[in-house]
Parts: sequence; structure tokens; C-alpha cells
Amino acid sequence: MNENLNPIKRLGIYTADRLTAAMGGLIFRSQLEGSTGLNAHLEILSEDNPSSNKIVGLKIFTSDEAVSSARGYTCSGDAGTAAFWFQHSLPVVVMVYEQNKKKILWEVVTADKLEAVGKGWEILIPFENEYGTEEAKAQISELTCSSPYLARLALDKAWIELINEGREVFLELDEWINRPSAEGILRLCVEGQGGGIYQWPFQTSPDMPHVFRLPSLFPWAALSVDENFYRAQNLHDPEQNLLVPYTVDAGEIARFRFKISLNELGRAFLLTEPFICRGTFPDTSGKITGFGNEYEGGLKFQLYNKK
Repeated sequence: MNENLNPIKRLGIYTADRLTAAMGGLIFRSQLEGSTGLNAHLEILSEDNPSSNKIVGLKIFTSDEAVSSARGYTCSGDAGTAAFWFQHSLPVVVMVYEQNKKKILWEVVTADKLEAVGKGWEILIPFENEYGTEEAKAQISELTCSSPYLARLALDKAWIELINEGREVFLELDEWINRPSAEGILRLCVEGQGGGIYQWPFQTSPDMPHVFRLPSLFPWAALSVDENFYRAQNLHDPEQNLLVPYTVDAGEIARFRFKISLNELGRAFLLTEPFICRGTFPDTSGKITGFGNEYEGGLKFQLYNKK
């Protein structure tokens, strides 16, 4: 969870996480907001095909960030984030944390529920929509996620962009090695100003070591041991680049620390995402030249070239 969030916001994210865990069948993960406008997401588990789990983005407000009325809370945001959600066909749920009642209210973002206001948007979160109930779970589980694979990349866009900008991002993993059904504790760490620590709980298949699940959780990432950290601990020769734990506490909890870089998929996403989702063409100005004097001297070419 981002340590830079205010205490009430942290409580809201914690409450949403706790309610999700109590329902079962859903995994809650906080995340870096960035240009997505989302600060968490849900993974809806599929018993038949885990690789096709649905992904639902979450935008969590606190009640003091929203406007209360007789019907519920009105939340608002900028048009750019809403455009991102619709361009990626990403199902999104807006939540409001009521601090006094320790409750979470929710509403699905759809074109008819999102009202354009100036350069932004507003949406009403009704008082009767309480998160944590079986009805809420059923409705959210039925949301359409047209491409769970693109949705996963879109939600991780903030992390991908940070790495592409040269920021150092690390992944810490704690795993119970003798309890096959136990969940691991996963943390993404950003070094430097503005960075924070995010804890991502995740679920794996029985008897599967958690390190085997990392490629599906972070398909855009290439993992290597954090050489500086391992050297400082005199743990092993990092030049071997073995993905080994730096310690196994009491013979039970294996602890890893990886450095994350972009793999081919991550780099390809940065190149293709603007076109796939927004139709933004690569800038070719000044790059297409040399058609020959006879062709370029034609009237059609001359007229177009003057635009």
C-alpha cells in the first residue's frame, strides 16, 4: 500500500481489501495510480481456467472526497481517466469509503451512469450499494472484461512507464515453503522521491511454488536478483543471477528480492498501446522523404505538401 496516501485513504483501501477477502473468489490488489486513475483492482477467479481470470479496475474515494446527497455520494474525476477506462474496454468500479460507518459503497462505471461535467465527470454512488455482500460479489463477477490480458497490461501501465523512465522498481516476495496452500506476501517497491511500497497479495494453485506464478502476475517484467542488496548481505554471488531466496527464516519462510526490468512484451506494449486504444499514429514527420523529383513535382504531391 502506498505509504504516501493519507490515513483515511489507507483505511479505505484496507477496508476494501478486508471485505474482499471475506467474500472469497476475488483477489484485491492496491496499485500505483498513474495515468489510469485507478488505485486498486480486483481479480475475479475462474475455477475452470485461471489464465482467463477477469480484471476489474477500482477507484476508491473517501467520503470527504465526495459530495453527499439524499441518494448517495457524488464522485468526480477528469475526463482523461474515464477515456482511458473506456478505450481499454476495462470494467471499472468506483467505491466510497464511509469512515464513520466503516462501510464501502460501490457503483459500476458505464456510459449512462457517468455524467460529463465541464472537463470532467461525475457519478452517483447510491447508499444502498454496499460492498462486501453476496449480491455485490455476484454483480461484479458478471461484469464483462473483453480482454483480461490487455486489461492486466493497462492496469500495470504506471509501473511499466516508471521503469521505462529509468526509475528502479523492486519486487519482494515472502513465501511459506512448507505450506502449499498458503498465500505469499508480495511487495512492489519504488526507489526515490515519490516512491512508495505496495503490498500485492496473490493466490496460487496448490503445490505450485509462488515463483512460478510471477510470470502470469507480471507478464511484462523480466526478473533478476537485486545484486546490490544480495552483495550487501553477503548472501551469494549475484553474478550467477540465480533466482534464489536471500534467506529462509526458521526453515519456513523464503524471502526474495528481485529487480524488475521490461521484457519484450512490456516494451511492445509501450509502442503499440497508443495506437491500439486511441488510434494514435507514430510520428513520421520528416521521416518519409526521397520519392524522386518527378513524383514530388506533381500537382497532387505539391498541394498535399503545402498543408
